[in-house]
Amino acid sequence: MSFTQTEKDESVRNTSFFARIFSCLVYPGMAFSLLPILASLTLLGIQPGNRTYGPSHWFVTYQHGFLRRALIGQLFSRIHFLSLHAISAIEAVIFLLAMLLTVLVFRPLLFGSFSERRFTAFLLASPAFLPHMAYMNGEMDNFLYIALLPGAFALVRLRNVLGLAIATTGVLVGLLIHEAFALMFYPLILVLALDLMYRRRLHFAWVAVHLAIVVAAFVGIIHFGKLSGSPAEWIAHAQQRTDMRIDKIVFQVLDSSLAEQLRFVSRLYRPKLIVTVLVTISLGIPYGIVLWRWLRTAFVICGYSRMQARWMLLIFAAPLTLSVVGHDVMRWVSALCINVSLYLLFLYQSEPIATHGKTANLRTALTAWTEGSTYAATLLYLLAVGPWGFSGNLLIGNLAHLFVP
Repeated sequence: MSFTQTEKDESVRNTSFFARIFSCLVYPGMAFSLLPILASLTLLGIQPGNRTYGPSHWFVTYQHGFLRRALIGQLFSRIHFLSLHAISAIEAVIFLLAMLLTVLVFRPLLFGSFSERRFTAFLLASPAFLPHMAYMNGEMDNFLYIALLPGAFALVRLRNVLGLAIATTGVLVGLLIHEAFALMFYPLILVLALDLMYRRRLHFAWVAVHLAIVVAAFVGIIHFGKLSGSPAEWIAHAQQRTDMRIDKIVFQVLDSSLAEQLRFVSRLYRPKLIVTVLVTISLGIPYGIVLWRWLRTAFVICGYSRMQARWMLLIFAAPLTLSVVGHDVMRWVSALCINVSLYLLFLYQSEPIATHGKTANLRTALTAWTEGSTYAATLLYLLAVGPWGFSGNLLIGNLAHLFVP
C-alpha cells in the first residue's frame, strides 16, 4: 500500500499535533506549567482582615470632584455596602483575573518545551511575582498589574504606534488607580518602547509624545487630585459603607503634603522594619543573582551599548525610589523584579524584539541555566523562602518568640 505526498504530509501534521497535545499532558511538563498557579493559590487570602490599607482605597471616590487613587473606588461606589467577606472575595477574583491574564499572555511558554516551561515557572513562581501578589492581594498592586499587562502585550505584539497608543492608555488607567504606577510598573512600558525604538520599530517622535502624555498626566493627577474636606469626614463616610476597619492612613496621606509624607515615613523606618527588609533581601540573594545574569545576558545579545544598558538598569531600578515616600520596601523590590521578569519573558517570546538572527541565541542563552543541576535546587529554595513580605516577617517573628520571653 502506497501513500501520496499529500497523505504523508497530513500524517506528519497529525502526528505533530497529537505530539504537542501529549507533551502538554505529561506529568513533568504539567508540573512546571502549573507550579506558578499552585504556588500562588496556596497563599491567596491569608489573613485578609489584617490588611486593610489596600481595600480602604476602595472608598475613595470622585463624589466631591477629581481625586487621585479614586478610580477603583468610583467603580465600586455603586455598591452600597461592602462587607469584609465581599471585599475578600473581590480581592481573590481580582488576583485570579491577574493570574489568568498572565497565563494567557505567556501560554506559549507555559505550555511550550520543557526548557521554556522551566524558565517561565522560575520567573512566575519566584518570591517577587505571583506568590507575592497572591499574599499581598489586599493591596492595589493587582489592579496596577492588570492595567500594565495588556498594554505591554499590545506594545510587544503590534510593535507600532497602535501598540504604543494601547500601552499609553493602560498607563493612564494605572496612574488613575494609583499614581505610584509611574514608578512601580511604568518602567517596563518605557523599557519596551525604548527597545523598539532601538530596533527601529518605533519612531523617536512617537515615544517622545507618549512620554510627554504620561508625564503630563502624572503631574496633573498629583496637582489636581487633592482631598476636599477633612480626612475625618471621609473616614466616617467610608466606615458607614463597610464592616471592615477603615485604615485612616489612606485619607491622611491623600490630605498630606510631600514634606508631611516624608516626615511620616521617616518615623516608620524603625530598626525592626529595617532588619526585616535586610533579612528578606538576604534570603533572596540567589534569586537576585539569577535575574541579574539573565538580564545581563539579554542586554549583551540584544546588542545594547554599555551606556544603553546602564540607562535600562536605571529605569528598572525606579521602583526603589518609592522607599523614600513609602515604607513597603518589599513591594517596591517586588515591582522591580516583576518588571525585569516580564521584560525577559516578552523578550524571549517575541521574536521581533530580538532581531538580526539572534532570537535562537537569546532563547538558548536564557534557558541554558534551567538545564543545569543547580536550577532545581535554586527553585526549591525560593519556593521554600516564600513570597516577599512573608519570609522575613515570619523568620523575625519566630526568632522573637524563641529568644524573647
